[in-house]
Amino acid sequence: MTGRRGRHRRQFLAGLAAIGGVTVAGCNGLPWSDDTGPTFTAADAATVVTDPAPPIEWPVPVVPAASAVGEGLERVDTLLAGVPDPLDAETVPNGVVREAIRDGRASTREHRAEAAAATEDSATGNDRYHGLHATRDARESARSATATFAAIDDDRLVETVRDERREVRSIARDQLESVAYRGSEDRLLRSALLYARLESDLERVTTRLGDRHWDIGPDSTVVDIGTGAGTVEFGAATTAVWDHLDERHRDRLAEPADVTAVFDAALEASAERVDAAALPDRRDARDWLDDVDADLDDHLEQVLWRAINPVSSAKYGLRTAIDSEQLGRGLHEAVRFEQRYRALEHVRDGLEAGTIAVPETVDEIRTVRTAAVDAAASARESLTDPSLGTSVLAETLRSLEWTDDRVRQAADNDAETVVSLIDEYGEYTRLRAQFEVLPDAVAAFRTRLREA
Repeated sequence: MTGRRGRHRRQFLAGLAAIGGVTVAGCNGLPWSDDTGPTFTAADAATVVTDPAPPIEWPVPVVPAASAVGEGLERVDTLLAGVPDPLDAETVPNGVVREAIRDGRASTREHRAEAAAATEDSATGNDRYHGLHATRDARESARSATATFAAIDDDRLVETVRDERREVRSIARDQLESVAYRGSEDRLLRSALLYARLESDLERVTTRLGDRHWDIGPDSTVVDIGTGAGTVEFGAATTAVWDHLDERHRDRLAEPADVTAVFDAALEASAERVDAAALPDRRDARDWLDDVDADLDDHLEQVLWRAINPVSSAKYGLRTAIDSEQLGRGLHEAVRFEQRYRALEHVRDGLEAGTIAVPETVDEIRTVRTAAVDAAASARESLTDPSLGTSVLAETLRSLEWTDDRVRQAADNDAETVVSLIDEYGEYTRLRAQFEVLPDAVAAFRTRLREA
C-alpha cells in the first residue's frame, strides 16, 4: 500500500467513525411492537404480483476466453470420475452417505450443464462470463461428492484437505492484498466493476476457508470431510477465475494506467458524503423519529426503518472496505449508499407529505408494487453500460424478486387464510424509492469518479 493510500484510509475511517451507526441488518430492537393493523387474505395476496418484473441481468466487466470455461469443465469431469455411477448400497452401505454423494453428483451435473451451454456456438461473451463462474459451483459439488466417497476408506484424506485449505486460503489472501488497480479513460467504469467483483469473491473465499467457518478434523464425518473439500475446491476455482479475468481485463486496456489515485479520491469524496448524511444513531433513534414531520404509527415507523437499515448496511460496508484497503468494494458500497440514502429521503418525504400511508386495501399494495416495477424498467433504460450502477440495479431487482416470492408464498394458502402484507408493502415502498433515485445516484457517483 502506498503512503498516500494509507493516509487516505486513516482519514476516511476517522470521518466514518464519527458518524456512529445503526445495526447493519435485521430489525431487532427497532421501535415498534404493535401487531395490530390491516390484514388481508391469501386471495388478496394472489392479486398483488400481476405483471413480471424486469429480468435480473448481472453486468459483465470482461469476457473470458472460451478455453477458460473448457478448463473448468475438464476439472469437473476429472473430479466426477472418482464417483461410481450408479452408486448402490453394496458400494456405499450407509444411506445418508450414499444420498449425500448422489446429491453432490446431481448438483454437479446441473451446474456443469449451465457452464457447458456457454461453450456453444450461439453463446455470447456474457454467457461465457457467467458460465465460467458456474464452473466454480460445479467443481465444488463434484469435489464434495468424490471426497465424501474417498473418505470412506482413506483416513489420511483429512490432513490432505487441511493442508490444501491452508494453501488455497493463502493464495486467495495474497491475490486480495496485491490487487493492482488498472484502467483507462474509456473503461474506468468497467474497471471499478471488475475490482469490486474480484475483491468480493476473494473476500468470500478467505472467509469460508477461515477458522471460524472451516472446521474439519479427525472426528469429522465423511460427509463433513466432503463438504470441506468442496469449499477448498471452490476457493481454488475462484482464484483461477480471477487470475484469468484480471489478465483479460488488462489485455483489453488501450492505454493501461494505474487508477489507484482515482479510486482513492472517489472514495474520499464518498466518505465525505457519508459523513454529511443525517442518519439516526441507535442511541438517539427516538429523537430522530420525532424530527420526522408525520404522525407515525408502529407500521409507518417500520416502513421508515426498512428504508434506514440498507443505508446503515452500505455505510458499514464502505467503512469495512476502506479499512481492508479494498478500493473496488469500497466504490461498490459508495454507489449503494448514494442510492439508499436518497431513497431514505424519498420515503421520509412521502411520509411527511402523507403520500405513504398504511394500506387499507390490497389495491394500494398492488399499486406500489406496480410503481416499483415501472421505476425499475425506467432505471434499466437509463443504465446500460456494465458498471457498478447496473450491478446495484441487479441487486435491487433481486430484492424485488424476493419480495414477490414472499407474496406468492402468502397466496399459496387457502383463499380465506388471513395474512399480513404490511412487511411486503414496506419493502415495495422502499424498492420503488430505490429504483426511482438510482439514475441520479449513479450520476452523482460517476461525477466523483471522473473528477477524481
